[in-house]
Amino acid sequence: MTINTTSSVHLSWQHWSFPAYVFIFSCLAYLFGRRLVNLINVALGTQQENTHHSRSSSGLDQAEKGSVISQEAMSDDDVFQLEKRAFFSKTWLYVTHRSRFDKVGDYHAFDVAGISFFVVLGKDTRLRAFHNVCRHRAYTVVRKSCGTSTRFSCKYHGWQYDDAGKLVKAPKFDESPGFKPEDNGLWEVKLIVTREGLVFVNFDASTMNLPFNNVKSHVEMGSRRWVDGMDVTCAVNWKHLANKFSSQSQWSQNPFGWFSGFRRPKMARLLGPLSLVKELDQDLWCTMTLLPHTFQEVVVRCDIYAKQGDHQIPTNTVQRWKWLLERELIELSKIDETTQESSGSYFAYQCGGRTIDLFAILAQHQRCEMMAKKKLQPAIRVTGTAEIDTEAEALCDALDGVSESPSLERFSRRSSFPQLLEW
Repeated sequence: MTINTTSSVHLSWQHWSFPAYVFIFSCLAYLFGRRLVNLINVALGTQQENTHHSRSSSGLDQAEKGSVISQEAMSDDDVFQLEKRAFFSKTWLYVTHRSRFDKVGDYHAFDVAGISFFVVLGKDTRLRAFHNVCRHRAYTVVRKSCGTSTRFSCKYHGWQYDDAGKLVKAPKFDESPGFKPEDNGLWEVKLIVTREGLVFVNFDASTMNLPFNNVKSHVEMGSRRWVDGMDVTCAVNWKHLANKFSSQSQWSQNPFGWFSGFRRPKMARLLGPLSLVKELDQDLWCTMTLLPHTFQEVVVRCDIYAKQGDHQIPTNTVQRWKWLLERELIELSKIDETTQESSGSYFAYQCGGRTIDLFAILAQHQRCEMMAKKKLQPAIRVTGTAEIDTEAEALCDALDGVSESPSLERFSRRSSFPQLLEW
């Protein structure tokens, strides 16, 4: 009788033990899975960084591709300026969403590593981006972060441009024979609006299309409306936050797909190297965009979006999320001293199914500069030859009324500005 009871209990245990094990394993995976993934990411990141250092110190690689200056031998600011010339100036960057432009003349101004530009909605309902510099003496034409206007004026000498960048007023210059207003409009920046309303810009004139097809945020941003936004200044190198954004995006891919039935992870996706779009709540999303200022400071633009047609989001709800986002950025900005992270830390991101390595981009640009024997700055336009620059300066002095400056008649035969400017 005892033997039969034991056998019955033994069979019963075998019957329910497997589901119990699955349940216990699921709980453990839920509790400790994220930490495990983070540890794996840290290990992989360390391996990548070690690979980066080994590549940068490889004499064979430098001999084959041309000697480059090691980033360790450069100052933090020198590295940042190289990043500006080699990366920020030539990379498609997400800056804003189409829903932020309601009326003709709505504009928003941005600054990426000293490259000042603005995006405006023209009368033809087309979005355009322009460098925020007057063609006269490179004075800013937009001085507010956002607003509505179909005319943009330089306060220096009153040059005025319309919402398509065309020069419509140039006091004293437009009276000079040979001066061509059509050749002196604002410098336009390449801009693309995706089907989801994502706005990307690129400062490099030689760049044509986005490096990846069918850009998607995976959150149906095309059906979103802008609710509120803010700028948060973080005293940290931009690569530190960019790596944090990349980690958030990787985690949101939900490595335990079979477990999603218990808890759906909040989605987060990269929008290029400097931007992240993430789910805040069931009806709220936000974009976080890095606008590097210096090697040790970055402005993070945070914009909150809701579904089109949804009821009005309570003000206290939006303010609470703004506070939470600011606290999150403060936490993300903290540097772990044990990692000995610096402004020269490794950074790579996924684009079009491939990994983009920042170090490789910087090294290639350095080699091009060494061959050209000058700094190559795709985002900066110059007026042309030194002779033309000198003539333009003299003309400006004449307009300013400087007594020893030559008269306007000397410059009346031709424009002081070439028709096409080099990048």
